[in-house]
Amino acid sequence: MRIGRDVNQLVDMLEAFLRNQREKQLHYSELSKIFIRLRKLDKEKFLEYIKRMPSSDLGDILLSLSENVLEEALQALSVKKLVSTIKRLESDDATDLLQDIEDIDEELAVQILEGLDYKEQEEIQLLKSYEEDQAGAYMQTEVFVASDSETVKETIERFRVLKINGELENVSSVFITGDYKNLVATISLEDIILFDLNKSFRELIIKSPEKYKARYVRDIDDIEDVAKLFKEYDLTAIPVVDDHGYLLGRITMDDIYDIVQEIATEQIYNFAGVDEDVETGKIVLNVSRKRGKWQFLNMCTAFFAASVIGRFQGTIEGLPALAVLMPIVASMGGNTGNQALTVMVRQMAVGDVDNSNWLQSLIKEILVAIMNGFIFAVLVASGSYLWFKNIKISVIMGISILVNFGIAGLCGTMIPLFLKKMNTDPAVGSSILLTMITDALGFFIFLGMAKLFIY
Repeated sequence: MRIGRDVNQLVDMLEAFLRNQREKQLHYSELSKIFIRLRKLDKEKFLEYIKRMPSSDLGDILLSLSENVLEEALQALSVKKLVSTIKRLESDDATDLLQDIEDIDEELAVQILEGLDYKEQEEIQLLKSYEEDQAGAYMQTEVFVASDSETVKETIERFRVLKINGELENVSSVFITGDYKNLVATISLEDIILFDLNKSFRELIIKSPEKYKARYVRDIDDIEDVAKLFKEYDLTAIPVVDDHGYLLGRITMDDIYDIVQEIATEQIYNFAGVDEDVETGKIVLNVSRKRGKWQFLNMCTAFFAASVIGRFQGTIEGLPALAVLMPIVASMGGNTGNQALTVMVRQMAVGDVDNSNWLQSLIKEILVAIMNGFIFAVLVASGSYLWFKNIKISVIMGISILVNFGIAGLCGTMIPLFLKKMNTDPAVGSSILLTMITDALGFFIFLGMAKLFIY
């Protein structure tokens, strides 16, 4: 009964939206949530309303669906409806949706592309030509451009007409181009309304060239560097140019939000030693194979740590308390190292740590590790003495904790830096290398000191 009521409530909301499309009571994000919820409760109703959604809203909904659900929706939609939907999207979103469709059905993607006009095809092919880490892959070609010879009055009137016709969205700046369509300045809309309407932009820019100097990125720049620019200069949009300064498009803040989320998601997967593309796929064998590579490496490092323990088998047999206490040393050292590792990888990802200041971060992490090492060395030594009433074991535990904390802080900081120098993602494999070092050295220090001072 509850499911039926929920479905009816969702259907009522969609019906109200379809009756009053012009009023736009629901944002596309709210519509997307409704459809995702409806798919979980009633597949038939989901497909029914997907087909009824207007093309102007359908694209954003399809972009929010998972691959499996999108595949179901595509089966219910005609090529004509999909072509109309792609046409209504901005160029970057249109490219993303077409690529999602291509991953599911290449033939359908070709049919949709052929249904677009030549200019739309050209824009999509341009965006698809870039590597996924290049700025050009994330730009949209819809920009509001004014020639430097144009008057402010002419520009405002043209802007008004374009907005009325729904041809422009999220415009906060005007990109000014020269005689050869090269970018020469960026002027915010709030500055434009203060200008003398009868003067050309060329006349106005000459008076304050530094104020309106265009901040831009090249189409082949790394998108992570672009994201850092948005953060550093608090940008809402930035123009994208080619090697000759020709204006190609712009990247907006909503694109940067998506990029930051993608980077964060990628880092989470990398820390776990898994691949996002494989994990979101359907083939179990591929997922198993990808995870198995890292599990095999983890097994090898575990055997290495076990071999260290094996060298002190006689010591452990003579004093069983060592077997009880040694996991504490390895575990606390590993946790300390992971804290330093996580902080370092994150700071490197957002640009807070680079070749110029890595030493300061290294010193800070080592000092923090040693400070905590002193505190927990006292606590662990005290706990060990209360448990086993053996002062030698307690002292050895305390020293082992302190030394392993220092090593963990050092390694947790240095491993990501080393991997970065080797042109490898610092998040990939760092935790496995760190665990091997802290476990092996932790066991070696603790058991070695026990053998030296107790036997």
